[in-house]
Amino acid sequence: MSLEEVLNDIERDKEERKKQIADAASQETAKIEREREEKIQALQMEYENRMKEEGDRLYSSIIDRANVEARNTIRMRVQEILDQYAAKADEWIKNLPQSKEYADILKKMIDVSRKSLGPDCVIKANKADRDKILDKNVDFGDVDPFGGILATTKDGRVELDLRLSKIENDILEQLKVRLYSMIED
Repeated sequence: MSLEEVLNDIERDKEERKKQIADAASQETAKIEREREEKIQALQMEYENRMKEEGDRLYSSIIDRANVEARNTIRMRVQEILDQYAAKADEWIKNLPQSKEYADILKKMIDVSRKSLGPDCVIKANKADRDKILDKNVDFGDVDPFGGILATTKDGRVELDLRLSKIENDILEQLKVRLYSMIED
């Protein structure tokens, strides 16, 4: 083999080696590029998922706050309505003893008490109502500032509270319960 042939072989080997190295580098570069793209896509998906979750949490938080504010607004309005009704009821009850119907109301209260607790029950009424009650078996004292009666069985075990302030409180409490139950539905 001549020197020229040896140099040509070396040159050929060198070119072939360069080509192998270039191919290997190209393959490695392509592999790195694919891995980089996969990582970018994975990060984008993770970011999109996090953003969606954060958006969902933010949306839920806004809805929850709006619901709480709405309930509070409704409760405040209900309380205003209850206060208005309570004021009207107080006014009506304060004026009831001066009305024409009050004597009949007291008589009906006494009749209901005797039917419920027996004819020998103890009935108490306000001193101010003495002229409106013709029944001689009624005790007079300070029962209620607004009026009404308080009845108990003779042995004192069962009581029927027909005082006007108690009736008003019961009605307002029932109204409050009903309004709040309607809100919750």
